[in-house]
Amino acid sequence: MKERYVFHPPRRAGLLLDTTIIIGLVFAAIFGLRGVANAEIGLTFLLYLLPVLVAAVLTPIFFYYVFALQRSYYTLRRDGISLHWGLRLEDIPIDRVEWVRLASDLSRPLPAPPLRLPGAMLGVRHDPSLGEVEFIASRASGMVLVHTPARSFAISPEDPKAFLQAYRQLSEYGSLTPMPARSQFPGFLLARLWADRPARGLILASLLLSLALLAWVSLAIPAHASVALGVQASGTPRDLVPAVRLLLLPVLNGLLVLADLLVGVIYFRTEANRPLAYLVWGFAVLSPLLFLVSVGFIL
Repeated sequence: MKERYVFHPPRRAGLLLDTTIIIGLVFAAIFGLRGVANAEIGLTFLLYLLPVLVAAVLTPIFFYYVFALQRSYYTLRRDGISLHWGLRLEDIPIDRVEWVRLASDLSRPLPAPPLRLPGAMLGVRHDPSLGEVEFIASRASGMVLVHTPARSFAISPEDPKAFLQAYRQLSEYGSLTPMPARSQFPGFLLARLWADRPARGLILASLLLSLALLAWVSLAIPAHASVALGVQASGTPRDLVPAVRLLLLPVLNGLLVLADLLVGVIYFRTEANRPLAYLVWGFAVLSPLLFLVSVGFIL
């Protein structure tokens, strides 16, 4: 008898949507940066800066959706059920599972989760008959409910009938040693990260240096009507441009630091990759330092 079954949620629609959005945000950021580089101070400058800021906020979110969907799977074993979704992990001992059934078999439809996107049906809602229902799914159709005394879990294995059949087969044999219960949220990783002294020091250093860069540029702009962003091959300064374009430096630095911080968090999850996380966060410290040196040369 097979004692371990792994089921994946449907991924194609979610990955296609998230990738398309990320590409669109990257192009919007490039468009905005080019506009900021050529715009005069005023409303036009702010309008060009807006897509850059939106991309800086939303791109990491959709990168996480891609990461989470790629690392999503549901595992059935004799000793319990494991649900994995990105940094979210739930281990349910088999003796805590009261029943497993299709969501479509319920007498009333489930309340919709807070987040409803192809590839991301996530969040917690309250149902009058089930209590708390946590959605860890990629689509609304074909969802399976795993009910425990504490809460229910709505998941979306690609083959719901095969999932139910495997559960019935394993539950018939039972288990003398159910798996330990475990519930891990993304915030748990952030708490571990903050408790790690080298990680905390590198991250704080990168953020403080980035704030120092922004503060210096903000104070320098009113004092300089125009600046030369670089030199020509002969060593002479390039044509003067409005000093407000110095804001490009903290914006570019912010994008680089944000990318380094996110990549470092991914590496930090496993003990073997911790040195890589520290290395990436070291680059996040180096980036604002280099931009600070650049501002010094420009001014």
